[in-house]
Amino acid sequence: MCSDLHRAESGTELLARLEGRSSLKEIEPHLFADEDSPLHGDILEFHGPEGTGKTEMLYHLTAQCILPKSEGGLEVEVLFIDTDYHFDMLRLVTILEHRLAQSCEEIIKHCLGRFFLVHCSSSTQLLLTLYSLEAMFCSHPSLCLLIVDSLSAFYWIDRANGGESVNLQESTLKKCAQLLEKLVNAYHLVLFTTTQSIMQKASDSAEGPCSAFSHSRDAHVDYRPYLCKAWQQAVKHRMFFSKDDSKSHTQFSLVSRNLKSNTLKTHFFIIGESGVEFC
Repeated sequence: MCSDLHRAESGTELLARLEGRSSLKEIEPHLFADEDSPLHGDILEFHGPEGTGKTEMLYHLTAQCILPKSEGGLEVEVLFIDTDYHFDMLRLVTILEHRLAQSCEEIIKHCLGRFFLVHCSSSTQLLLTLYSLEAMFCSHPSLCLLIVDSLSAFYWIDRANGGESVNLQESTLKKCAQLLEKLVNAYHLVLFTTTQSIMQKASDSAEGPCSAFSHSRDAHVDYRPYLCKAWQQAVKHRMFFSKDDSKSHTQFSLVSRNLKSNTLKTHFFIIGESGVEFC
């Protein structure tokens, strides 16, 4: 990082860090009940196979953040780190247009003025990007939400580059996870990330006593952790996405697990031209 997180701060930095961040408790009442609302310093992971609505949910939440309060939004800034190079600006604009009572170019521009997009093409570039963000967090006190889509994008590349050593395979991602945790805590942010389902859930005997979830408790969730332990320990809330193609209109579902309270909730939604609609 350009300077240590624990160094002496100026008065401007202190105010920006401690007082300038708005709450995201009202970001999406359908998804977050009062006890599950994201708090400053929280890290939430959206996990599931490709095509299950994870990025669409990020567009939905991003729109809610950058819309003006007069239109039901939170009017806060969002930093979106795109590692898959799948981000669709036109899609975000379309969602904003549908959410505005009276859509006009000037209002859309004001909304997008609260949105910052960064692309990263490797885990090393992601790490360097994170190191460079401290000054931005200090100078943008209304920047409340950090998004990484997705954190698992470089998993196979890092495995190949690390050879036979698990420590080398996980080295860069471990640093990213530790730095993300420091940043969201130090600057009172909320972090949403996505991860891809690329591992099949093992049987009880294969998982053993150290499995992140017991089979009896989470049999309905097809999840097997594969990212580094530093990331697993940093996550406070995990959501498991899936979709059902058997109906006339594809319905998506997510199982929300708050790892602090150890509670499970299931939500259903569809995706239309206007974005996510909860059922």
